[in-house]
Amino acid sequence: MRILVATDFSTRSQRAVRRAGILAQQTGADVMLMHVVNGAGSRQVARDIREAQRMTVEQAAVVPELFRVDCRSLVVPGRLPDPVLNAAAARQVDLIVVGSDHGKDAQGLGRTVRDLIRAAPCPILVVNRSVVGPYAEVTVPVDLSAASARALHSVASLGLADRARVTVVHAFDVLGKPKLSGFGIPREQIEGYVESWRSVYAEETEAFLEAEGLARRNWVRRTEEGRPDEVIASLAARTCSELLVMGTRGRTGFRRALLGSVTEAVLAACQADVLVVPPPRPGSSSRSERSGWPLSARAERTALQVVTA
Repeated sequence: MRILVATDFSTRSQRAVRRAGILAQQTGADVMLMHVVNGAGSRQVARDIREAQRMTVEQAAVVPELFRVDCRSLVVPGRLPDPVLNAAAARQVDLIVVGSDHGKDAQGLGRTVRDLIRAAPCPILVVNRSVVGPYAEVTVPVDLSAASARALHSVASLGLADRARVTVVHAFDVLGKPKLSGFGIPREQIEGYVESWRSVYAEETEAFLEAEGLARRNWVRRTEEGRPDEVIASLAARTCSELLVMGTRGRTGFRRALLGSVTEAVLAACQADVLVVPPPRPGSSSRSERSGWPLSARAERTALQVVTA
């Protein structure tokens, strides 16, 4: 596995470097620390590149998680995010790791991180929290889509589930529930109605995992009523989740502009790390795209709430 860490030598970047080192130790991955010097062609840029090369080597040297890990550095001129995206594609990187930069805009995401997520050719891990060890609690929201399948397979393929308890959560909404109490229907009957839908969605979630070859994984299953972003935030808080895994959908002509409302909300508000899994590269295919899970059947479930974007 190949991991690329975008660093600007800040505290948040140091967290990202440490997290990449832990993942590399778990999986035997190679790590590349990359820094982009703004601009090109001038003497000052050339001096900045030399200084950045020195700082990158020093940063790697003081991170204990990188000891005995194959770690290289790359310093290039340019303007973010394109040099990072180009390097990731050219070197067939499996994971990009970046530190969060909350507070830079109204949505809580800095422009650089947002742009990287929108166009990343591979999963991108946004590190929000201090690093103390391998992930112990991982939460994966699913809406039974191909995007959710990619998220689940990434948890396994990137080694994130090796030492973690993984919780798969499906958020659902019940059609007509707000009107039931107005019709004088007893609360117990309404609760029974909700539970019947919970059972339906729990069965669909299990069938989805079975279709993806993941049913035998020792993962916790949760089916909870409510708005997806609220369900995700509440469950993450209750389980002390350290990592959320979100799949995104490709939208022709808009992929660079849109992340999706749920993903945006989670990235802006979440205190946990977030792994965002994009659609596959053009011309490639994945198991989730070839899955026998019936997309048309999912589309007919109008009560189903989207939890990925």
